[in-house]
Amino acid sequence: MAARTAAARARAGTNPGAAGITSLLPVGLPGAEPLAEALARRLAAVAGEVDRERRVLDAMLPPVETLSDATTTQLRWNAMARADALREFGALSSADLAGLRGSRTANPHTTTSRWLSGGRVFAVDGPSGRLFPAFQFVDGEPRPVVARVLEALDGTLRGWEVLAWFTGSCGFLGGARPVDRLDDAPGDVVTAAARQASLSED
Repeated sequence: MAARTAAARARAGTNPGAAGITSLLPVGLPGAEPLAEALARRLAAVAGEVDRERRVLDAMLPPVETLSDATTTQLRWNAMARADALREFGALSSADLAGLRGSRTANPHTTTSRWLSGGRVFAVDGPSGRLFPAFQFVDGEPRPVVARVLEALDGTLRGWEVLAWFTGSCGFLGGARPVDRLDDAPGDVVTAAARQASLSED
């Protein structure tokens, strides 16, 4: 309820800030302060999201009047699909993740860089920098199944391609999206990733 209330304020253009969010959380909630700070950062990022998405897409894509061939049109659809995926699942910066873990490190990028190099998570590069699709984490820590999936993909997909695979319909899963099966059928998702990798290598 508190998160929804704060989100509504953000959409209305008024960010309650960490102190305001803390007042909405249950009294005595463990880790309330770092959670409130992380939420405040995210809400600040959400404010004006629709307008920013429009401006980002306009910057990334050619003007509509130039979309005269199938290749350019596909590029535009790809960019829109990326924006939709980030809107649906959310994306976190290194600082966001540090806040969710309750870490006050001066350099939050050290941890996420270690996760990336170790194959525990993947990231996408956007206009505002490196972002981590939020479905990979629980309480700011990587979900172990994501590392298993990335290992199975074996580097055949990268960045935005990985996000598209996770959030798109997968024939090896009966048309389900891999992201939707991470909880109830993680082994099937890993197998599907391995089959995807074998196709990419052909």
